[in-house]
Amino acid sequence: MIAHQVAGKAARDALFLTSFSVSMLPGVMAVGAVLSLVAALWISRLLTRYSPAAVLPILFGASMVGLVIEWTIGQVSPAAMAIAIYLHLAVFGPLLMTAFWSLINERFDPHTARRAVGRIAIGGTVGGVLGALMAWRVATLVELPTLVLILAALHGACLVGTLRLRGRARAVAGPVVAEVAHVQVSAVRLLRREPYLRNLALLVALASASSSLLDYLFSLQAAQTFEKGAPLLMFFSLFWLAVAVISLLIQIVVGQWALEKLGLTANIAVLPAVIITGGLVGLAAPGFVTTSLLRGAEAVERNTLYRSAYELLYTPLSEHQKRSMKAQIDIGFDRLGTIAAAGIVVLVLAITTEDSASFLLGTVVVLGVLTLQVVRRLHAGYVTALEHGMREGATQLALPSLSQPNISVEETAEYLERENLIQRVELLRPRHDPSTPSHGTVVVDDGLGAGPASDALRDPMALPDGRALLAGEVEATASSLRAMQLDTTTPVAGFLILMLAHKQLHAEALEALCRAAPVMTGQLIDALIDPEMDFRVRRRIPYALAACTTQRAADGLLLGIYDERFEVRYACGRALMKISDANPGIVISRQKIVQAILIEVDRKAPGAAAPEFEADPSVIEEANALVDDLLARDRVDRTLEHVFTILSLHLDREPMRMAYRALRHADVRHRGTALEYLQTILPHDIRDAVWPLVGALAPLPAARSAREILADLLRATVVQARQGGERD
Repeated sequence: MIAHQVAGKAARDALFLTSFSVSMLPGVMAVGAVLSLVAALWISRLLTRYSPAAVLPILFGASMVGLVIEWTIGQVSPAAMAIAIYLHLAVFGPLLMTAFWSLINERFDPHTARRAVGRIAIGGTVGGVLGALMAWRVATLVELPTLVLILAALHGACLVGTLRLRGRARAVAGPVVAEVAHVQVSAVRLLRREPYLRNLALLVALASASSSLLDYLFSLQAAQTFEKGAPLLMFFSLFWLAVAVISLLIQIVVGQWALEKLGLTANIAVLPAVIITGGLVGLAAPGFVTTSLLRGAEAVERNTLYRSAYELLYTPLSEHQKRSMKAQIDIGFDRLGTIAAAGIVVLVLAITTEDSASFLLGTVVVLGVLTLQVVRRLHAGYVTALEHGMREGATQLALPSLSQPNISVEETAEYLERENLIQRVELLRPRHDPSTPSHGTVVVDDGLGAGPASDALRDPMALPDGRALLAGEVEATASSLRAMQLDTTTPVAGFLILMLAHKQLHAEALEALCRAAPVMTGQLIDALIDPEMDFRVRRRIPYALAACTTQRAADGLLLGIYDERFEVRYACGRALMKISDANPGIVISRQKIVQAILIEVDRKAPGAAAPEFEADPSVIEEANALVDDLLARDRVDRTLEHVFTILSLHLDREPMRMAYRALRHADVRHRGTALEYLQTILPHDIRDAVWPLVGALAPLPAARSAREILADLLRATVVQARQGGERD
């Protein structure tokens, strides 16, 4: 297809400029643009009724037959053939291009499309080289009209290729087609309502106007420099051959890298930057050489980085939007730009003929500046389109609502289940808890001021005895904890931290600490980051700090997010999320977020996923291996959830939740949209840190609940107990 396009462009220019003067070029450009506008409406209706895989072979077949007919006309009237070829390529070139890329956009999800489009673009640049070589050799071996038959043969080969693709294309369901037909009627309204589509249309129109003005200047100066006929065809062939070879080198060397690293809008912005720079150079040093260099640089960029990135901008749109709007934007607004360029040329020629090149180059520079302004708005529109795609995918796949986080019954049940799981594992893995700190003798001084410490020193008997809390009757202590007033500083609050390790009273102690957290934040943070503190205490403290929505509590949780134990890091992440939801003014360092993600990536690496509970020599080796395996698997499953929790501290909550659920889903397109969203919005340092965890397109395993892990653990221990009894 691209070989036909390049060779056809050389043949078109050579045939037309051989039969007519260059002054006729703006008129035929305008006529071809009008015909393309009509064709855009026609192809949009076809694509809404049928799939691109069904329409594309028909277009190639019609083009092949038309070229043969036009060659026959050329045997009688070369001038009529020249006009017919010019209009034929003006109509069929955009139709085939938009139908082909519509097929590609429907076959791949947004993330996979980045890789696929890079490989397809390499094939296109190879075709450009072959097409330019073919036109060059034809200019020296056969007559110019014979090239038309070769062009027809190329589209015959494309027809065979598209028939093979047709059987592999995804079928479109009936309801989708009906919806497309409705959208087609209100296409103008859709453009008004959707800024993203409107910016795409403006981008196409401005880029087309710039390209058409450069094409006119290039053709004008080429016609003045070379003789008509074979010499002119020879020049155009060599020029487009050079463009194709340079395009191929750029596509192979930096094409895929640019798509992956620079982003789509950066790739597109290169085109107006080249036009502005080249236009200014052309104004400073006018002539055929600078015009040719500018035309060649614009064509190279358009054929490589711009084309690949532009087509990817459509991937997050729904199929009915693409089918109804893509052709109208690709062809309709492209031809509107061509018509505008033809009008500018006619106007400039009417004003002056001597300085027309300078005026047109100045117009090209202005159009490049306007194009850059449109490109700046495309990034935000693309991100919004990806978010809409994730939301529509979640709706179609009947995923739960993501507008508000579920933090009520389900989360409470999961917390209790995990508490039960960890307590059972602690029974299998007996550990030596830190000893109770000893208490020294306090020397009382007279004349102390007012405060809880002074009151306690003046009347020690009035101080609640910590021993009564730590070793008292369960029911009596629970009642005391529920009734305790903790809204002000009190010496007894410190004992509550130790009670988080109590097997029966830790829930009541945690509830009391949630009430006391605002006045004892420092004590809680100190216990959280103390590596000698009991693990059971440290993993429960974040839930108490979550009740204190202050920057100090958030800073303490950020320290805990680097803990050696995953359960502590996991709890700190969830607590930070609650605090930041309750207090949007909380500031969380981006550097610390990156460090926290790197911790999880390093420990997720093969061989690094250590189990959460240290092995104890008193437990038999088989039981150790079982517990290690179950808990390591749980930690691996929970790692991605923890990473997305950390990401949500820095980025928008709802899109992060949607992306996390999409990565778990089996639908390829839904996952691909989420991956493309993450690749687009994540800053480079964060993306490089998190990509080892989420970069695979395969569905990520869903995290198992604590109840399921506990059930597996209990079943396995029963089996091992029976095996042990049989051995005895």
